Amino acid sequence: MPSTETTYDPLLRWIHWATALLFIAAMLIGLYCGLQPAGTSPRRELLEIHKSLGITLFLLALLRVIVRARTMAPPAPATFSAIVRALSQLNHWALYALLLVMPVTGYMFSSAGGYSLRYFWTFSWPRLFAGDKAIAHAGEITHDTLAYVVYLVVGLHIAATLWHEFVKRDETLARMWPRR
Repeated sequence: MPSTETTYDPLLRWIHWATALLFIAAMLIGLYCGLQPAGTSPRRELLEIHKSLGITLFLLALLRVIVRARTMAPPAPATFSAIVRALSQLNHWALYALLLVMPVTGYMFSSAGGYSLRYFWTFSWPRLFAGDKAIAHAGEITHDTLAYVVYLVVGLHIAATLWHEFVKRDETLARMWPRR
């Protein structure tokens, strides 16, 4: 079992796995809704969940950045080559950026486009861009385009994790795996 010097902070590990589950759920819901005709049920209801998950992910990402800034990351395994270290950092920064940018572009699209901004059927977020068609269009195009980047970056992250776990067997996953 890896020592605490080779693992991430427990709160960071919790945020990572909560984010992973919510991110995958939001991705799958968004993908499904993108295949359904606009204005139909259950698309409308699922988009409410998708947007609420997005806002939750944004808040978790902010918390994650704060916790990450206050804690030390464990050193990369000695078996990592310089290229693997660089690609790993690039993938992680891309994930952080997507966790922040995707909810913002989704909010822009919904706020400016006049769509619902309810948070899990409790309250509505303010509409900072109400009725601005240019912002709605920019938010929609950016959100839809970045969705493909999300699929690529998340796919690479999962593939690299599986490669390290089952091919390299270098305990990379253990650095982020929750402890009992």
